[in-house]
Amino acid sequence: MEKNGYFLFILHSHIPYVLKHGEWPHGEYWLYEAVAETYIPLLQMLERFKEKNTKPKITIGLTPVLIEQLKTDYFKEKFNQYLEFKIELLQKDKKEFEKKNQSDYSALALFWEKFYTDIQHLFNFTYDKDIINRFKYFQDRGYIEILTSAATHGYLPLLAYDNNVRAQIKTGIDTYVRYFGRKPKGIWMPECAYRPKGLWKNPITGEEFVRKGVDEILVEEGIEYTFIDSPNLENASLFNQYGENSANPLEFKYSKTPYIPYKLESGLTLFVRDHITGYQVWSKHYGYPGDPYYLEFHKQKDTSGIKYWRITGADLDLADKKLYDPDKANERIEENAEHFARLITEILKKFKSETGINGILVSPFDAELFGHWWFEGPKWLEKVIKKLSEIDGIEPKTGSEILKISKTAETIALKEGSWGENNDHSVWLNEKTKWTWEKLYKAEKEFLTFLKKNRKKCLSDNLLNEIMKEAAKSLLLAEASDWQFLIHTASGDDYASERFENHITETEKLLKIAKNYCKNRKLTENEKKTIEELKAKNLVFNDICIEWYLED
Repeated sequence: MEKNGYFLFILHSHIPYVLKHGEWPHGEYWLYEAVAETYIPLLQMLERFKEKNTKPKITIGLTPVLIEQLKTDYFKEKFNQYLEFKIELLQKDKKEFEKKNQSDYSALALFWEKFYTDIQHLFNFTYDKDIINRFKYFQDRGYIEILTSAATHGYLPLLAYDNNVRAQIKTGIDTYVRYFGRKPKGIWMPECAYRPKGLWKNPITGEEFVRKGVDEILVEEGIEYTFIDSPNLENASLFNQYGENSANPLEFKYSKTPYIPYKLESGLTLFVRDHITGYQVWSKHYGYPGDPYYLEFHKQKDTSGIKYWRITGADLDLADKKLYDPDKANERIEENAEHFARLITEILKKFKSETGINGILVSPFDAELFGHWWFEGPKWLEKVIKKLSEIDGIEPKTGSEILKISKTAETIALKEGSWGENNDHSVWLNEKTKWTWEKLYKAEKEFLTFLKKNRKKCLSDNLLNEIMKEAAKSLLLAEASDWQFLIHTASGDDYASERFENHITETEKLLKIAKNYCKNRKLTENEKKTIEELKAKNLVFNDICIEWYLED
């Protein structure tokens, strides 16, 4: 069979830290919904591939903060309570529908009751309440590859110092090694955001100094590859952001195509997002998730929050939505998957006919789109992989597998950018979010200043070390890019603002306690209480090492 190219499908999974920080509409329910509607359905998809002895070769990103939450006993207990609650609501719905002789609605209530009952059984018995361990199972057997990310999805290019960037990355790698038993080769840079080496000017304080590129730190920590958006490739040139000539003259043999990997001077490999296939999924009017027969996300039954309706039409009022039909939706999955598989094939065949090489089509998406926002998404993906196996010449591969076989990487100099609006930092740093960076830069500076000044004490005194570890955890949580994103999009902006403020305040309190301890060599009862309360509330990254902040 003639080879025509490779398909690299990435699902980036991330939920910010929400445990013990609210439930609904903002807080823990974000996590529970993602687990029930996305992560476990994706595992169910992998189970079906296992039954058929087929390895889909999907690349899945699991952020460290997500992993840490899913491993806690608190999550395991509360997630079971959530499932029981959903099943109880469905049973009430079913009785109501039966009383009103609404047989079609009753059938859908049964459909949903089975869905949540199956999820509950899988979680408790098949996965023994540990879905991270099940993802490990599939990685160990070559079905998937798992990416790491920055600890709390911090927006790396805008963090104040290289020390903060390195701590985010090292914490992410440490979490990965602890739970997957190996070092990661690939990383999902939060928001695909990048900054090259050179003179950097703090956008708030105006302070200027030379910094390493994000890529340099990644490579120093053993990371081999990551991903960028196609417009960022278009902006790549002979010159880096700060006007220095690249070491080697740059000739784009393939006209900046997204269908080959690229390298930075540091040695980091870049895979480029294909916007054509991305458009087929993300487009509001033409994307597959907008099919009129798929489940409507926004309309829910007022007494239970259960979704019983289909999209029907993109511009229809919610009152005009028609009843969901799972069988009809499955028919549409078949057609949409066939179209996507053919599209991939056409693009890669055309690329090979023009260049003579096997191209790589990279399709990255937020995992939560699959199952949560787009209920049919996991089944669609399963069908796409199956359709590709029936089409000559296109082979799904993981990022690490492509690194081994690809010899087409060109060296480029990449400018600052992200996959956000305008492909710059403006989603995360703007007039609405400026205040968060003012506070964050102050906290980062005070944390590093104290740590470096009291280096020996912080490393040798166990109690002081513990205080600084808690401060580091709070600082990591404050650095999460989610807070600025939610503020910018005005979706849960009050919650995001409060969360950010709280974690900054925690960092400040702990630094004050650390300073008092250095002076008095003891803690007051109130200080002990504060530390214990924060330990009980912020359940993640208990193995963080403050030494990571001291590495240049």
